[in-house]
Amino acid sequence: MSVFETSRRSLLSAAVILVAPLAAGACSGSPFARQPRHTLSPRGDRLVRWIQVDGKDNMMAPEALALMGITNEGRDIPVRQVGEDGADGRYVVSLVNIRKIHEFVFHRRQGDVLILHLGDTKFARLASVRYPRNGKPSQVSDSAFAERDFQQQIGFWFSRMPGR
Repeated sequence: MSVFETSRRSLLSAAVILVAPLAAGACSGSPFARQPRHTLSPRGDRLVRWIQVDGKDNMMAPEALALMGITNEGRDIPVRQVGEDGADGRYVVSLVNIRKIHEFVFHRRQGDVLILHLGDTKFARLASVRYPRNGKPSQVSDSAFAERDFQQQIGFWFSRMPGR
């Protein structure tokens, strides 16, 4: 056996001795184990991924979103959307990244009124807007109604989200 092979074998042995505990720790609960990194809530991560993969690029009118604090200097807001029909109408969720963070706008039509909710990636309702078909958008003043409708809309999406 040559000197080169001997040093190569000792180098490989040392590598196995040093790396094996780390590899074993990655499979168990050691502090060196790689934890899944969630930038959002786990459900938020899944919804963002679903919209990014299956969604369609679209532009939303700025009026209602401006009432929620999302502006693009008066221009339409670029979003990525997924929409599905439910028993009580069409549901749409939009992923907005205009402020360099992921935000969701959940919306559905109730008669001639579109109800929109701005939510963060932990599914907290931040703002709600009513947008009549032939009128101007306005803030929803009834917070109990807004929260109930928001919960209904996110419940709709939770039941359809892949990987739940």
